[in-house]
Amino acid sequence: MLHPPQLLLVTPFVRDAGAPAVSASPAVFGRSGQVRIQMVLPSESFEFPLDVRGDPQGLTYAWVRAQDSAVVTPPQPLSGAAVVAPGFSGVYRLEVMSESGHRIIDSLLVAVMVPYAAKIGQTLNGYRIGNYRSGIDGEAPPPPRGFVEVTPETVELAVSKHMRLADFVTHDEQQDRWPKYVALDARVLDKVELVIAYVGAFRGGRNTSVDVDVHSGFRAPVYNRRVPRAARDSRHQYGDAADLAIDADGDGRVTWRDGMLVSLQVEQVERDFPQYVGGMGLYGNQNGVPYVHIDVRGRKVRWKG
Repeated sequence: MLHPPQLLLVTPFVRDAGAPAVSASPAVFGRSGQVRIQMVLPSESFEFPLDVRGDPQGLTYAWVRAQDSAVVTPPQPLSGAAVVAPGFSGVYRLEVMSESGHRIIDSLLVAVMVPYAAKIGQTLNGYRIGNYRSGIDGEAPPPPRGFVEVTPETVELAVSKHMRLADFVTHDEQQDRWPKYVALDARVLDKVELVIAYVGAFRGGRNTSVDVDVHSGFRAPVYNRRVPRAARDSRHQYGDAADLAIDADGDGRVTWRDGMLVSLQVEQVERDFPQYVGGMGLYGNQNGVPYVHIDVRGRKVRWKG
C-alpha cells in the first residue's frame, strides 16, 4: 500500500487472537505524534513506554526484525517502561507476549546503531564516511553516537509520517554499496513533522495533505566537503538536519513563496517548542526551486543561500 491509512500505522500487528491488549504510548511518537523510530546502541537500556490494558503481570518481550518479523532475541520479563536493545545492529520492532498470545508493536521502529567507535579510519564496514572534526577543533560538535545500518530490505522503512530511511542516505557515488550507514537524530524528524503540521493548519486544517520532497538528509563528512557552499561544520554530518522542498500553499508548485511560508512556520514551531531551536536557511532564487534547511543544533541561526 503506497498510502496506508493512518490506523495501520498505529495499530499493533496481532500474531494470535488472544494477544495482549498493549500498544505504544503516545509519548514515543514525539511532540508531533508522527515520529516512527528510536535510535539506540547495542544492549542499551532505554524507555519504550507502553499502554497496557488489563493485568501487566507475566508479560514478556522480545525483538523481531522489522523486515520479516523474525524473532532475534529470547523473551525477557517486561517490567515498567525500560527495555534492553538487541546486542547487534539492525532495525527491529518490539514483540510483547503473554500466555494467551503475541503482539508486535508495529507502530514504532527501534534502530540499533553501529557505535561510532566501530568506524576504522574513514570507513565503516567498507562504506566511506570520512573524518569528523571533533578532537581537532575544540568548538566542533561531538561525532554521532552511532550510525543506523541501512540495507535494501530496510531502506524504504518510514521513520516518520512523511520521511523514510532513504531520505537520509548520503547522495554520493556509493549508491550500489550495501549496507549503507546513516546518522539520524529523532529530534529533527519531530521538528520537521511539526513544521509540516503547522503548514497544513495554515492551509486550513491539520489533516490537509502536504507534499514534501527531502533534498538532503545525512551527509557523510567525506561527501560534505565536495558539496558546493556546504558549511565545514554542516549539521547534515551529524544527522540532525534536513533540506526540504514543500508545496506550502498547495498550488502544485514549489516556489519562493512556499519557502517563505515554510520559514514562517519554522519560526512558530521554535517559539512553541524551544527544545527544537536550531538553524534555518532558505536556498534558491526566484527562478529556481527553493528549499528550506531545518536543523536542531540547539541555538538559533538564520541565513539565505
